[in-house]
Amino acid sequence: MSRLFLLTLILFLLAPPSLRAQGEDYGAYYGITCATRDTAEVFRPAPAAFLNGSAVVNTVFELSFTDEVPAVAQAAIRFAADVWGSYLDSPVPVRVTVDWADRMDNRLLASAGPSTLFRDFIGGEPGVWYPVALAEAVAGRDLNATDDADINVTANSTANWYFGTDGQTPRNRIDLVSVMLHELGHGLGFLSSVDTINDDQLSVGFGGRFIVYDLSLETDDGVPLTDPGLFTNPSSELLMAVSNNNLVFAGPEARQANGNADVPLFAPATFDVGSSVSHLSESRYPPGTENALMTPFLSAGEAVHDPGPVTLGLFADLGWPLDLTLTATSEPTAADLGLYPNPARDHLTVILPPRLGARTQVLYDASGRAVRRGTLPPGQARATLDVSGLAPGLYVLRLSGAGGHRTGRVLVR
Repeated sequence: MSRLFLLTLILFLLAPPSLRAQGEDYGAYYGITCATRDTAEVFRPAPAAFLNGSAVVNTVFELSFTDEVPAVAQAAIRFAADVWGSYLDSPVPVRVTVDWADRMDNRLLASAGPSTLFRDFIGGEPGVWYPVALAEAVAGRDLNATDDADINVTANSTANWYFGTDGQTPRNRIDLVSVMLHELGHGLGFLSSVDTINDDQLSVGFGGRFIVYDLSLETDDGVPLTDPGLFTNPSSELLMAVSNNNLVFAGPEARQANGNADVPLFAPATFDVGSSVSHLSESRYPPGTENALMTPFLSAGEAVHDPGPVTLGLFADLGWPLDLTLTATSEPTAADLGLYPNPARDHLTVILPPRLGARTQVLYDASGRAVRRGTLPPGQARATLDVSGLAPGLYVLRLSGAGGHRTGRVLVR
């Protein structure tokens, strides 16, 4: 036995319990679900830096697909994982197992959750449970076995999926990228431990300890759900507190991203197991808004390829190390335009800022020569630009209207 190993072993044995990571299998609990309803033809693209390939994927997602996952679905799932990997800044890979199964309910799109919870590791809040991927990011090392999944995701095999990554989701299809981005968000830590123990009472915590998300839960008048002096746990009072549409996430980073206001959560009058509390408010962040990803429902035709500032703020409150340079590119207007696919081959789709009014669009090559030109009617939400026949290279798109102008870069291959 080497001296270094012996010294390490002695230090571990002498360390107080608060420095020894303790795990618990999350499989004994429920996964967080995502459902569908209504139709909404709207699209929030991934950041321009991600779409044009200049963003760095800081956190690697190691995806493991069961045999049932169609090959056509895997590219969309990898796309969603890479979006998260571009925002998260952890040296520890996130291992994800993805399954494809009939959920026996066409409204249910998918469910996900962490495989394991950890507490009492160096860097974490003592006595607080963390989903394993988050715990590893905070600790800076693996906490579970390297062949164990950190996140388990199951997609509904009978959903009418759209497998593309371009956001052109038909109004009768469900965008798989959006659902996977949403479900990975739950596995990464966007979930509460609240659960009903009978028709009249609700509990918070696993094994008498809270999950880190729970620590920021408050009623809209500032009463924390985790304060034992204010709420008996479990109790009917807790059930009432999460069933009155007045529950908020009050973390400082999430509040700042929400205009310095508490973040409304999904807390319907009838507690919805696997959905209540662990989602943003659908009414506050409806389809088409920048924070719509983590609401409980995804409409047919809706595509959301970015977490949004509120969710990123919430992740910062949970303790996730983030790289937010993705949202602060040297060409911020490219993100406003939402150019995709980028690089482009035959056509380029442009998400148009509504404040410009009537617009003209001009595409310039590297020498400044206009190679494509068009006029767009007011109120149009998106436009398609033909780039077929253009020489490969970097081009600049300029949109002009009554509200000013926007420019973005696109690479044509």
